Amino acid sequence: MSKKRVIILASERSGTNLLRVLLGKHKDISAPVPAHFFNAFKAQIHLYGDLNKVENCTKLMTHFLSIANHPFSDWKIDTPAKELVNRFDVNSFQSAFDAIHREFAAKEKKIHYVSKDNDLYNHIDLIEDIDSDEYTTQYIYLYRDPRDQVVSWLKTPLFLHTVFDIASKWNKEQGIVKKLENKLNVIHIKYEDLISNTESSMTNLLNSLGVPVDDNCFSTDASNKESKRNKLWENLSKPIIKNNTKKYIGKLNKFELKLIETICKEHMLSLGYGFETKANWKDYFGFYKKYVLPIKRKASTKKNKPFYEQKMKDLKSKQELLMNIRNEMNSKM
Repeated sequence: MSKKRVIILASERSGTNLLRVLLGKHKDISAPVPAHFFNAFKAQIHLYGDLNKVENCTKLMTHFLSIANHPFSDWKIDTPAKELVNRFDVNSFQSAFDAIHREFAAKEKKIHYVSKDNDLYNHIDLIEDIDSDEYTTQYIYLYRDPRDQVVSWLKTPLFLHTVFDIASKWNKEQGIVKKLENKLNVIHIKYEDLISNTESSMTNLLNSLGVPVDDNCFSTDASNKESKRNKLWENLSKPIIKNNTKKYIGKLNKFELKLIETICKEHMLSLGYGFETKANWKDYFGFYKKYVLPIKRKASTKKNKPFYEQKMKDLKSKQELLMNIRNEMNSKM
């Protein structure tokens, strides 16, 4: 059986952490808290110079380890950066990404690994370029009703603050994944099926991945430590909420529903989601985007600032660490 590099393609707040945790309960699958390596480093990769040079790759791996081991992700890898670079023959951004995941899997004594870093659909070219005969890459497309995804975002907004912005991002992301499906082998899994019939969904998924079915993957664990560290992950130690659908009813008004369904219409239809409205919202003369949205964004950002600063201290600390790393690398240019 070949080793699997499992890449989850999904919009945030679509159940990605639930799926990751369920997969990680498999005796052979490692599924660490995402460190978001691509979003953290790809735009600055040129600052590291020629990654065929061991010293440059070692610097990159040192920074990878600092992010992975930060309390937000808490991988607890104590292997020196240079040792990882030499052992896994790291000579590129993508091989560093692969190496650190393989090292974490080895630490857990597992064979396969899962990554659910945000926005991985934007980095398929690099993922596909990972040179490793040991591993085969498998993609999972997890999707959720955009109306419920909007409600989830608005409950604890961090970086998206309006129905329009959330729905627009969801729509864009489904479009990207749909195009990728033309060239990649992608397994589909619907969030609503995952929670309502977890055993069947996970059994089908594991069979599609070509790994033995493990009953541990059918439920969450009350002792899950991640749920204690992050407000957004608190449900990971609770039983799966099987009826966690159509939460938008009573939470979103008619205008908001029409706005979402209009923006997301094409992909909602293709994914089998019905409508509550005629999905025919129009922004006359661009008035909504030009005048209403800026006010809504500003009000929500101000309102939710305490949540970010008080409830998401690890995330804030991680972002400060990233800023320090970027400043360090920029100062050497």
